[in-house]
Amino acid sequence: MAFEYRFDRVMKLAESEKQNLEVQYKKLFDAFEKLAHSLIDLVEQKKVVQTGLQQQMSQAITIDKMKMGISDVEKIDFLIEETSKQYHRAKLQLETFQTRLQDKAIEVKKYEKMREKQQRIYHKIVAKAEMKQMDDIAGQRTANR
Repeated sequence: MAFEYRFDRVMKLAESEKQNLEVQYKKLFDAFEKLAHSLIDLVEQKKVVQTGLQQQMSQAITIDKMKMGISDVEKIDFLIEETSKQYHRAKLQLETFQTRLQDKAIEVKKYEKMREKQQRIYHKIVAKAEMKQMDDIAGQRTANR
């Protein structure tokens, strides 16, 4: 008789859920990383636009060009603000998901530990049964002589 873990299906289900959570976490992390890069790009773009506007203002510039430059900076500021909000929401979601993933990993680890413990107990019982069988065989051989 082979060892059969009674929580095997539950453990496999938990492992499957953990793998699904890992895939979803990876997707969320990639989206989070993309938001972070776009936020950095927007900040750099704002610096470039502001520098260009300051250079133009040090020279002779029309009011329309100045208004357009200021309008561009305001648009970029708005985009930075919106992207920043998305970034913080994604970060919070990522942290929450990370907690769920850690909890699931702990659950799987518990099932694995229980399985190992039950396997050790099973092997001790099997070894004891084999020893008893060997003792019985030896006793029968001694009695037959």
